[in-house]
Amino acid sequence: MIANITAPIAIGQASSYYTLTGAEGFGSGGVEVVKWDRPGFQGIKTPRAFWRERIMRMVVNVRADTSALYETKRRDLEEAFDTPRNGLTLLKFTTVSGLSLQSYCHLNSEIQSPFVTGEVTIGNFRIELIAEDPIFYSQTLTETDVTFAAGSGNITNSGNSSVFPVVRVHGNVQNPVITNNYLGRTVSLGGYTIGAGRYIDIDMLNETIVDETGVSVYSYVDQDDFFWLAKGSNTVTISGTVGGSGYRKATFSFRSGYLGV
Repeated sequence: MIANITAPIAIGQASSYYTLTGAEGFGSGGVEVVKWDRPGFQGIKTPRAFWRERIMRMVVNVRADTSALYETKRRDLEEAFDTPRNGLTLLKFTTVSGLSLQSYCHLNSEIQSPFVTGEVTIGNFRIELIAEDPIFYSQTLTETDVTFAAGSGNITNSGNSSVFPVVRVHGNVQNPVITNNYLGRTVSLGGYTIGAGRYIDIDMLNETIVDETGVSVYSYVDQDDFFWLAKGSNTVTISGTVGGSGYRKATFSFRSGYLGV
């Protein structure tokens, strides 16, 4: 259950003007099923299903002491969700159990805000949002270091959904190899050296690898099993030919993910 929306504007228990009276789409996201007919058989073949976008619908009650203030609060609420002009909105909210989550989203339809005859200080807004990523992410960014000296470490995803980290590999190291042992997936670069004071960023979601200047080093990849972090503890190993200076570590940056609340 949602306790409060904290951004792009305060809605709920922490607000004197906006009350969340209804919310849909905060369970799991949409699903797309791959299917085809089976000639000569009853029914269809459904080999795969994929999470799709998330559609969220909210009913927000707006109230104020005066009609003038009510009109101001109506405009403030519309402006807060003006994604057609302002771009993606970071929707932040807390749950009754204390989770602080977020999702980037756009408006998916017009904001419905009808006036009701005789009601000049109270009214309901209906807001529909779409998020291309169906996962809710923790508002806390987790960063976990694994040193080449140690060779392995545990990365914990506290949510119930898989998430993709960004891995920053610091030099000095040659031919770095990073493996998620839980999944048996590896990303490695052959014939490439990260100097002391330099690093590369491996974006597991977007499947890109760039150096500290933003230049792609993907041409050095010789194994590209870009991986995610499963729910719970993920044991990872890192290896390579390590030099005598520099940070010589890999930093895993991610937000724990949730399928819904």
